[in-house]
Amino acid sequence: MPNIDKYLNKIFLEDIIDLLKELPDNCIDMVYGDPDYNVGQKYGDKSYTKNFNDYIDWYIQLASESLRVLKNTGNMFLINYPKQNSYLRVKYLDDACYKVHDYAWVYNTNVGHSPKHFTTAHRSILHCRKTKNNNFYKQNVAVPYQNLKDKRILKNLENGSIGRMPYDWFYFDLVKNISKEKTIHPCQIPQKLSELLIKSCTMQNDIVLVLFGGSGSELKVCKNINRQFISAEVDEIYYNLINDMINNQNNL
Repeated sequence: MPNIDKYLNKIFLEDIIDLLKELPDNCIDMVYGDPDYNVGQKYGDKSYTKNFNDYIDWYIQLASESLRVLKNTGNMFLINYPKQNSYLRVKYLDDACYKVHDYAWVYNTNVGHSPKHFTTAHRSILHCRKTKNNNFYKQNVAVPYQNLKDKRILKNLENGSIGRMPYDWFYFDLVKNISKEKTIHPCQIPQKLSELLIKSCTMQNDIVLVLFGGSGSELKVCKNINRQFISAEVDEIYYNLINDMINNQNNL
């Protein structure tokens, strides 16, 4: 079996499926995936759009290999549009996992408006638990109680509670061209969102497998909060961008 240490804190210029097949079983504390959504997005001059059924087959393979390398105490988060994640759940995840929770990332948007339906302004985040005994750390993500006069809340505080668990919907603005964290990559998840997800189920020095290097923002988050990471990127331009970023402390 390969030594996991040689993969740590590196990004690899290869397809993520190939990298996953190199990794041993049960070696990753958290899997974080924000794949191409199969809606015709262009990355420079490339597009990875497939026939929808072929895309779901690929998505299942990605999830299957990711679960294999995930520890029994680990957690996997997959961000996508609701339809894509729904198909993945029904066709594979609900049977493969102990439990799957579906959260919503909510944002304002200036595109996608139609006179025929309400505007889509959220994405699905699937939280996949491999076993009942997954690691989850409320203390890392708790938010302050609002009603400090409520007797139940006062009792919780007396018992040492530091706040409540966040709700299963998260509001974060999209990363726009004027955002400080924007790179040349066309699709970025807000760093505050990825940081919330990563902190929720990992502690310092735990290993986060970021399935798609992309803009490198999740790797930046890992370095800033002292998590180890492994990632892959197939586009050489983005691969070089990420390497420059993670090797230059001034960019973190």
